[in-house]
Amino acid sequence: MHTSALPSFQKLYGRIETDLDVDDVVVVHLMNNYNTFSFGGKKKLVLSTTSWLGGKNDFLGLAYVFIGSSSVTVAIVITLLHLLSPR
Repeated sequence: MHTSALPSFQKLYGRIETDLDVDDVVVVHLMNNYNTFSFGGKKKLVLSTTSWLGGKNDFLGLAYVFIGSSSVTVAIVITLLHLLSPR
C-alpha cells in the first residue's frame, strides 16, 4: 500500500457481481490487518452502487459526455466550413 495523495481516500476491496434484491442480507467478515490506531486513522465499510456514468460522483461522467459531444460538434462545423468554402 502506498501513501495517498489526499488525507481521505477509498480503496476498492471487491465487487458483488450478482444483482441484490431489497430484502437481501449481506454478511461481511472484517479483519484488522493494518493498524490505524497509532496515527488516529479510521476504517469504514462503504457499500455503493455504480451507474453507466461511473461511481457515486456523476461529474466526471457528465464532463466526458459534454466534452465528447462538443468535440464532435466542432469537428462537424469545421468539416462543413472546409467543404463549403475551400481555399
